[in-house]
Amino acid sequence: MKQWLSSPLSVGNITLPFSLLDFLLRFALPAAGFFLGAFLLSLLIRRLTKRYVKEEKRQRRILLWTRRILRTVVFIGIMLSIVSLMGARAYGGLGHFFSILNKPFFTSGKTQISVITLLLFIPVIAVASWTGKLVSASLESRSLNRFGLDAEQSFSLGRLLRYAAMVLVFIFGMSIIGIDFSAVGVLFGVLGIGIGFGLQSIIADFFAGITLISMGLVKEGDRIRVGEYDGNIRHIRLMNTELITFENETLIIPNRQLTGGTIHNYSYKDRRVVIVNEVDVSYNSDLDEVIELLKAVASRNPWLQSNSEILVRVKTFASSGISMQLRTWIHDVGTRADAMSWTNLEIWRTFATHNIEIPFSQIVVHQQDSSSIDLLRPEVSVSAAAEKHIPDTTEIGEE
Repeated sequence: MKQWLSSPLSVGNITLPFSLLDFLLRFALPAAGFFLGAFLLSLLIRRLTKRYVKEEKRQRRILLWTRRILRTVVFIGIMLSIVSLMGARAYGGLGHFFSILNKPFFTSGKTQISVITLLLFIPVIAVASWTGKLVSASLESRSLNRFGLDAEQSFSLGRLLRYAAMVLVFIFGMSIIGIDFSAVGVLFGVLGIGIGFGLQSIIADFFAGITLISMGLVKEGDRIRVGEYDGNIRHIRLMNTELITFENETLIIPNRQLTGGTIHNYSYKDRRVVIVNEVDVSYNSDLDEVIELLKAVASRNPWLQSNSEILVRVKTFASSGISMQLRTWIHDVGTRADAMSWTNLEIWRTFATHNIEIPFSQIVVHQQDSSSIDLLRPEVSVSAAAEKHIPDTTEIGEE
């Protein structure tokens, strides 16, 4: 029985370079271990994610990357098991391959940079970014609220602590993989002199981002106007700010444009705003009735700020009618467009119900009969000749 297990397997006339025992020990059991380990680890991560991550979108993203990583690990493990089973010295060759990758191609003091070092940059940056996001989310949702900070202060302090955590983790990670910052700092200092002149705009954006975050001029979710663009801030980064317009267009604005010009922040300290609706009424209208009707329309506004004052003003006596102005407080600037549209529509319906006329500019044409012109009079001969081509004369005016 033992000899049968250790004897090489054969398929027809082909003799395989492994026995049944080798197949079980070098391939079947390792492959089963890889699959079982991946399954148990995936199940554990799924339970932890559902317990500690509340956002459904983030849960799906974590589980997706978990499956990808586990499948990659299982595939690599099975391939190594197959190579080992076929008689090649897979693990020895792999060690020789890693020794080649770990051979330094740059040395400065205690710092040695190899291909492995460059590859390790990727997980270090990923861990630093993940740590920064975790610190920011934890502080904004829990700790900062205990100190009585408002939304702007919590956002600014949370972002600063996030970037500080990222820098600390990055420096720690670099020291683990063998980067000596005392030697690298000299190199960066020399390169910075030459590069600084060509990267002035990038450096300006970087420090402008720090200014925006530290001073709390804007925060994510604010509605702002920059130049001719209105929209809501989605993300504030160190280099640029992402703005979403009301047409769902994404604008990437360099931070220096925000700190170097005027920022119209609709929700800097208070998201409540006043909407202004203007309408003309006829001179035959009862202004007292018009004022009461406009106040009634504003009081029914679904976005009305509770316990706020509703103002109706007689703005001006225009050529076609009396201009009225309705000023209404709403509780959120994000609903400004909807509130104004709703108010205009309700004003139209209310005026139509109560027979309040909304005047408009009218053009009155006065027509004169050309036969009444005395063609014998010399002072009208020129105009009469011209009227042979234009039979009627008109006077246009506004009423």
